[in-house]
Amino acid sequence: MWSMLLLTFLILVPIVAYRVARRRLPRHAFGIVGAAFGVIASPWAFGLYSWFFLSPFGAIPGFLGLALVSIHEPPGFHLAVHWGLIPRGEVVSGIAQRLAVEAINAFVWSICYGSLGYGIDYVRNRKRNNQGQPTNKNQPD
Repeated sequence: MWSMLLLTFLILVPIVAYRVARRRLPRHAFGIVGAAFGVIASPWAFGLYSWFFLSPFGAIPGFLGLALVSIHEPPGFHLAVHWGLIPRGEVVSGIAQRLAVEAINAFVWSICYGSLGYGIDYVRNRKRNNQGQPTNKNQPD
C-alpha cells in the first residue's frame, strides 16, 4: 500500500521542478519539467495502475495507469531484454529486474519529454524575442 502511494506521489517531482525552474531558469522551464516528468513517467504510471486493485474507487486512476503503462513500459523492457539484463522469454520478476527496466525507462522518457519541452521553450523564447522588434512591411518575405 505504501509503495503505491509513493509511486503515485511521484507526480510532485515535475510540479516542484516547474516551480523552481519558473523562478530560476524561466527560459528553460519546459525542458526541465519535461526531463523531470520523463524520469518519473513509467513508475508513476505503474503506481496509478496499482490503484486498480485497491478498491472500486481506484478503477478510474487504474485504467488511466493501465493505458500509461502500456505506453511507457515497453521501451525499457525491450532494451533490457536486448542488452541481456532480463532473459529472453521471461517476465520481469524481482526488484533488480524492475529497477533495471525503470532506470532504462527514465533515461529514454527523460530524453523524449525533455526534447519536447525544449521545443516548447524554443518556440516560446523565439516569440518572446520577436515581439519587441519592429517589422519592415515593405520588405518581401
